[in-house]
Amino acid sequence: MATWLVVGTAMAHNVPERTLCKSTETVVFSCSIGWKLVSLCSNAVAPNSLTYRFGTPDTIELIHPAAGAAGVFTWSNTPLYGGGITSVNFKRESYEYSVYARLGRTPGDRNEGAPEFEDGVTISRGGRLIKSLICDDGGAGFRQNIEWLPRRPSN
Repeated sequence: MATWLVVGTAMAHNVPERTLCKSTETVVFSCSIGWKLVSLCSNAVAPNSLTYRFGTPDTIELIHPAAGAAGVFTWSNTPLYGGGITSVNFKRESYEYSVYARLGRTPGDRNEGAPEFEDGVTISRGGRLIKSLICDDGGAGFRQNIEWLPRRPSN
């Protein structure tokens, strides 16, 4: 079975990327959801580490891991027709977060096989979907390889 890792391409030239990553961090994932942003950032000093941020540049509503806390992130991949869903996952209290990049193909008559991209975040509790947030700015996917993370165990 082939494994699909959905990794996006660079953003348009001369357009600064909107992100909550600090200038000392590498953008692993970032997108707009309404007027808010979701970002996964890797620290240049400790490149095999991630920080998740959600909110606006003025008011960050959620940072994982919290300052001084350990944060465990995993990655997973699910094959789809003509692509797959790659996600970075973490748990915070009783909630599970999944930051994902999806690439699929449209079935149907006119545009059959046309690629469909979608990025977003899902939030679950006890295996039940609580919220699905879809990025407004399409699907730039993951900017960096995330395969250094531990693989999420299969259910």
